[in-house]
Amino acid sequence: MSLDMISEVWDTLRSHIDSNDRKDAADSLINLLIDHNYEVSEIKTEFKGDKDIMAAIKYYTEQHEVEEEYDDDGDDNDDNDDY
Repeated sequence: MSLDMISEVWDTLRSHIDSNDRKDAADSLINLLIDHNYEVSEIKTEFKGDKDIMAAIKYYTEQHEVEEEYDDDGDDNDDNDDY
């Protein structure tokens, strides 16, 4: 499915989502799109006018950077018993 179509569906549905639940819905949509191999830059371009989606992308990228930093440090304390 194209991002253009997904954007249209989101735009139509978002008005039916309670404003208190939109953040969670946007987070879920971003995670789903990322899981289906859409690039963050493509998502940003397609949803550039939607503040809920932009906030969800920001949150996703911040969380992803933290995970990468943790994974990249290579600090495996299982082999280090020198306390």
